[in-house]
Amino acid sequence: MPAALPIRNRPIRIAVVGLGQIAELMLPPYLAHPDVEIVAACDSNAERLDRWRPAFGGAAMTTSLDELLAMPDVDIVDVLVPTPLHGDVGVRVLEAGHHLQLQKPIARTLEDCDRLLAAATANGALLRVLEDYVFFPPLVRLREIVRSGELGDAVGLHMKVVNTGRGGWDVLPTAYEWQLEQTKDGRGMLVFDHAWHQLAVATWFFGPIRSIVGWIGETEVVPGFALDAPATLAWEHHNGLRATLDITLAVDTYWKSDFYSCDERVEVTCARGSVRCNRISAAGRQEPSLEIYKDGEVRSFHTLADGGDAGFIASTQHMVHVLRGETSEVVMDGASARHVLVALLAGLDSSADGVHLRHLD
Repeated sequence: MPAALPIRNRPIRIAVVGLGQIAELMLPPYLAHPDVEIVAACDSNAERLDRWRPAFGGAAMTTSLDELLAMPDVDIVDVLVPTPLHGDVGVRVLEAGHHLQLQKPIARTLEDCDRLLAAATANGALLRVLEDYVFFPPLVRLREIVRSGELGDAVGLHMKVVNTGRGGWDVLPTAYEWQLEQTKDGRGMLVFDHAWHQLAVATWFFGPIRSIVGWIGETEVVPGFALDAPATLAWEHHNGLRATLDITLAVDTYWKSDFYSCDERVEVTCARGSVRCNRISAAGRQEPSLEIYKDGEVRSFHTLADGGDAGFIASTQHMVHVLRGETSEVVMDGASARHVLVALLAGLDSSADGVHLRHLD
């Protein structure tokens, strides 16, 4: 059985499966949190285990998933493996009697997603997807402003992503290999993997999506390999609000970033003005991370935490609150993540079928 919740009067014990690229963003907030203890880690690559061994202290380190899942005193397993493995690895974690956290997207297919939700229900386990953008402080503040009614009713949402090949950290080749494999059946890096963020934010802002249309092109970046851009998704929420996402590839543009290098904008237009988040992953233009326009005046926010790791830090704190019983809201639970996946796949199918509007049940 999974650990009884809430967990109080002791640290929350986390086991980590997968120590690839995303671990560099996921693990430091755990190590810095006084209420979290990493008790075990698993990766098939022994060199990755060695890279983290000094930071993990007395944590058990293994290349065997079976060995990790048999360990006692694990409260939650954070699975950091490639998306195509989420279904199989996640179900094994849940059936072994552990709570589960996954990276986004929740799964590669709706079938795998439903397997995960069924296993969580059958085993009485918490299933949460880490979506760092909904914890990114400028986006949190943007949502608060829109919901306050200060600018009147929201009437539109526009999102923009410009991806590039310059700036940011060095990404391990293995982090790209499985991504490139996914492109063969239309699950590209920029739409399937990255646009998940934007659809997750949109549903967090305005609730479920009713219909969506996708128009996805491709750009060859090296012989034999193309990225899924330019791309446009447009959708309507059940509340009637419409939204657009434009994805562009500008391979020679430099974006300053400590992590991933892409320029991202999120703007909500309201009846009396608008509020815009000017960056998330990178900081090309040195603008305030959040700006409000109302009645001829602009108000800027310069002191919000807006580094590329800020959402991961805040998400870790939310996970602690959930497991401590300090909040009943699980942001991006299994059902919420399923809806994002359904909308995303519908957008991909729309483009593949000739840019036809898809209605979600």
